[in-house]
Amino acid sequence: MLRAWQDVVSKWQLVQDEAGQTPEKADEFFDRARFALVEGRLDEAMADFERAAELRQHPHDQVGIGDVFLARGRWRLAAEHYQRALAVDGSDVLARLGMATALVAKGDAQTAVVELEPMVGGRPDDRVLRYYLASAWTSVAEQCRSQTVDEVLVITSELQLRICERAARRIVELDVDDEELNRGATRLLAEVVAGRRWSWAPEGVAVSLAVLVMSLGLTMVVAGGALDSAGLVVAGVLVGSALLYLIVLRFRRQAWQQRAESLGPSIAKPGV
Repeated sequence: MLRAWQDVVSKWQLVQDEAGQTPEKADEFFDRARFALVEGRLDEAMADFERAAELRQHPHDQVGIGDVFLARGRWRLAAEHYQRALAVDGSDVLARLGMATALVAKGDAQTAVVELEPMVGGRPDDRVLRYYLASAWTSVAEQCRSQTVDEVLVITSELQLRICERAARRIVELDVDDEELNRGATRLLAEVVAGRRWSWAPEGVAVSLAVLVMSLGLTMVVAGGALDSAGLVVAGVLVGSALLYLIVLRFRRQAWQQRAESLGPSIAKPGV
């Protein structure tokens, strides 16, 4: 999912002064549209971006139009305009960020991350690029998890657990100037660590069975010793070990597994 307004407009911090590069009237329309967009006046922004696009061929006019569509939840139309911007300049950073954001809105945050990682790798000190990558990783963690009927995100597989851990650690590494992203990554990492803890479920049954199995094995071993029967001793060891293994296999669970099993009936949307 998109992180509200920031994902739409943050990239415009990267725009340098374009005055004098294109017809004066187009510059005027573009500047007016950009400020209207950042301030949330979408109708005004759309009108002036379109006016600028009529007077020149510049990728940022198409990015602006795409941003208006994206802000309105129309990611397919947004993606079309980002593609038009890339057709004018395939290396334009704003167009590439816009396309990555449209992928997130589409539900394909993983592909967005694949696109953004090399951009950050080439400009590791760019805090805007790092923000977009961190936001995309946040969406990866959200999109990979299962969801209950109450829209609660739940880790229900080992793969989801690994993806969430990778996402959280990457966000922490990026060290972005966004308290919400950092706080979310810290919480997610804590959930992953807690989810990997082992416990018995149900504990009482598991402990009782383990005691019985150990008693059975020990009894067989003692009996074998009393009867001078090596076979009975070996059988006691093997049977006890096998039964203990089965108990561990059946009753020992990681915390994420226990939660997933308890919420299983309420899962409305399975994750990856």
